[in-house]
Amino acid sequence: MKRKLKAFAASLGITETGVTTYGGRTAFVCLFPYFAGKEEGNLSVYAYSRDYHAIIREKLAHICDFLLTDCGAAYAEGFADIGPAVDKSLAYCAGLGFYGRNTLMINPRLGSFFFIGYVLTDLPMESDKPLGGKCLGCGRCAEACPGKALDEGFHAERCASALTQKKGPLTEDEREIIRRSGCVFGCDICQLVCPHNSAPPQPMPEFLKDRICNLTHDMLKGLSNREFRDKFGGRAFAWRGKAVLLRNLDILEK
Repeated sequence: MKRKLKAFAASLGITETGVTTYGGRTAFVCLFPYFAGKEEGNLSVYAYSRDYHAIIREKLAHICDFLLTDCGAAYAEGFADIGPAVDKSLAYCAGLGFYGRNTLMINPRLGSFFFIGYVLTDLPMESDKPLGGKCLGCGRCAEACPGKALDEGFHAERCASALTQKKGPLTEDEREIIRRSGCVFGCDICQLVCPHNSAPPQPMPEFLKDRICNLTHDMLKGLSNREFRDKFGGRAFAWRGKAVLLRNLDILEK
């Protein structure tokens, strides 16, 4: 069954898959590479395309249908980022990677520029084993981090990606971290300097379509909240709303 399911996933373009258990059910874990190069702009690479949650859910829906109609499953449900399990933990247990110093999951073939999705099902399958690998420990991510969030552990309150999504007023130190990141949403620096990402694979085709790499005041300031949702609601950067993005644009321009 596991071999049959992995072959079906591969036919959808999902080549890195693994199996583990969660809550008494089988978890079929999938990796979705998205990196197609860092382009000039102020958005993190993961936000360039249509919202990855929607893309992953569409792929996982095909896997769920296959399990229910071709494999005899009574239950199959897909999750993309938001779900009952910690996706990085599932990926580790399913033999799909190991943790980097920057807390991201690293896959030997994909590096770290990938999303994680999974399907929970009632069909029993043999679990894969963790890889047992580890990152090179070069420290480049910690050295390059604009907020020094990786010094002696991980300090989320100094992570530029987290700060670009933080609501409300920011301290001058937090604003300076965003300036150094160069992004109004997210941050790619720790991944871009990572040796494990020296030769990232081609992304899935869905992440090459309808790309936006840069936001400007002119694109946002004249929009009502409803118009903003209508125009950008299908983008990963839209979830925090227009006000936070405009605040971050102001920070980068000062």
